[in-house]
Amino acid sequence: MLAKECTKYRQRVSLLAEAVLAHATADSDDSVLIAVAAARLLLRDEAGGEYIRLAAGFKQLEQLGNEVSPQLIDPAGRSCDVYLALAIHLHFAAFLRHYESLPTDVWGACEAAVPDMIKPIRVAEEYADVPPPAEGCALLLWQVLCLYEQALLLGRDVDIELIDSIVHQAISQPGPDRSLHRQDDRQEGLDAWTCRELIGLHALANLALGRQNTTWAKRVQEIASYHLNHLPPDSIPNQPWAHFAFLWSPNTASFAEQQLHYVTGQGVSQVGPFAAMLLADAANALSRFEE
Repeated sequence: MLAKECTKYRQRVSLLAEAVLAHATADSDDSVLIAVAAARLLLRDEAGGEYIRLAAGFKQLEQLGNEVSPQLIDPAGRSCDVYLALAIHLHFAAFLRHYESLPTDVWGACEAAVPDMIKPIRVAEEYADVPPPAEGCALLLWQVLCLYEQALLLGRDVDIELIDSIVHQAISQPGPDRSLHRQDDRQEGLDAWTCRELIGLHALANLALGRQNTTWAKRVQEIASYHLNHLPPDSIPNQPWAHFAFLWSPNTASFAEQQLHYVTGQGVSQVGPFAAMLLADAANALSRFEE
């Protein structure tokens, strides 16, 4: 996407996400919406009181990191294994976007929370030398995205080689026609498989952008093209996972437009905060093309 087009689209998505997130709050400690403040920071240059809420979010994630098998739920009451990694990613992304302006006490509070909040994510390290099962590919990519952002936050360059190895394993066994991973149609339907594909693609696109890795970027385009060519418009998952991944290439941008049409089909007032968080993440990724 050209810089001018990127800016125009980012502004459009940012305005939509900001309007929804402005009044959104988490209704429980186990809600994925604990990341709402972090998502808002991805859309703002001026933070106001959001820094305190960002530190509070880090603290909540620190507490979750000390639980056995922590789970987060979405506003519909559903749990998903990637929600914890999504919340951690949004917090890391907000920290990295605003680190130059964070007050010292907020910086210290966030940094102190990292070792415990990342504990559930470190299981990804088991796949440095062996590919994950197909059904675990999407979650692994989200976990390694969090490990990568932790390395950036703490200046741990030594972890980058490990991160690259894990991503290599995660994408080493593509599905038919270069999709992200194989489908076991004996155990899951097409809709569930497709949703997991887009969830994994979302993380891979962020990793490819962050590492400036052309091999991973090529896989992002291949996976996005696969779904553009194989998924009927009425089968698009009901949340805008991988929105940025589809915008990355003009050849797949029409799929992103279909996602946005689906999300706003009943009017902006019907866009939920979870969808808005995903769009905020897409807007943050798009901002990298303007640098």
